[in-house]
Amino acid sequence: MVMPKVSIVTPSFNQARYLPLTLQCIREQDYPGIEHIVVDGGSTDGTLDILRGAAGIRWVSERDRGQVDALNKGFKMCTGEILAWLNSDDTIDRNTVSAAVSALQRTGADLVYGNLEIVDEHGKFLRMSYGVPFDFRILLCGINYIGQQTVFFRRELLERAGPLREEFDNAFDYELWLRMAQHGKLAYAPEVRAQIRVHPAAKSVARADVSRANGESIRAEYWGRSGLPSVLRMPLLSSATNIYYRAKRKWLIQG
Repeated sequence: MVMPKVSIVTPSFNQARYLPLTLQCIREQDYPGIEHIVVDGGSTDGTLDILRGAAGIRWVSERDRGQVDALNKGFKMCTGEILAWLNSDDTIDRNTVSAAVSALQRTGADLVYGNLEIVDEHGKFLRMSYGVPFDFRILLCGINYIGQQTVFFRRELLERAGPLREEFDNAFDYELWLRMAQHGKLAYAPEVRAQIRVHPAAKSVARADVSRANGESIRAEYWGRSGLPSVLRMPLLSSATNIYYRAKRKWLIQG
C-alpha cells in the first residue's frame, strides 16, 4: 500500500486537562507518516508547557477568532495529502489513521468517516454513534450521521470545496460535509473509529442552542439552493428519516 502523508490539525484553547491524551493517541498511531499540527488560541492554563514538552508536533499559540479560524490556519500549514482534525479533548484508536488511509484507497473516495464512541469527561464509555452509508438526502434533512472525529479527506477535496465557514461556529462541520458532498465522493468506513468527549465545557454542551440555530440556518441555505418547493420538504424529511433508520438497522444487523 502506498503510504501518503497524513496531516492532523488540533485546534486548542485552555484544554490542558485533556490535551495530553489527544497528543498521545496521535503519537501512538501505527501509521508512520503523520504530521501533527496544534493551533492554540493563546491558552493560559498550562497548555503551552504541554506543547513545549511534546515531541513530534508543530505548534503555534496566538490569539485567533475561534475554532474555525484556528482550523483554517492549521490546514494552510499542512503538507500532507490526506487531512483531518482532532479537537484537543477527543481521541482516536491506535489504528484509526491506517484504517482511514486504507479505506480511502479501497473505496476511491475523497472522504471517509466511521463510528464514534461517546465518552464522558473521565473517558468512560457512554454509547456508540454509528454512521450509515452516505446518503445526501439524509444529511440535507439535518441528520448529521458523520462523526467529525472519524473524518479523513483528501487535500484536493478541501481545495475544491473551500475553507471552513466562520459564521457557523458550532455547526461548521455539518456545512462542510454538505459542501464537500458536492465536490467529491464520501464513503462510510466502519473500521475507522474515534472518541468524542462530552463534558460541561464542550461547545456541543455549553452552546447547544447555538448549534441548533446554526444547523437551522445551514439547512435553510441548502434547502434554498435545492430549489425544492417547501410543500415537498416535509415529505422528503420523513422519507429521509425512514431511510436513515432502515440503513442503520441493516448495518447493525450485518456488521
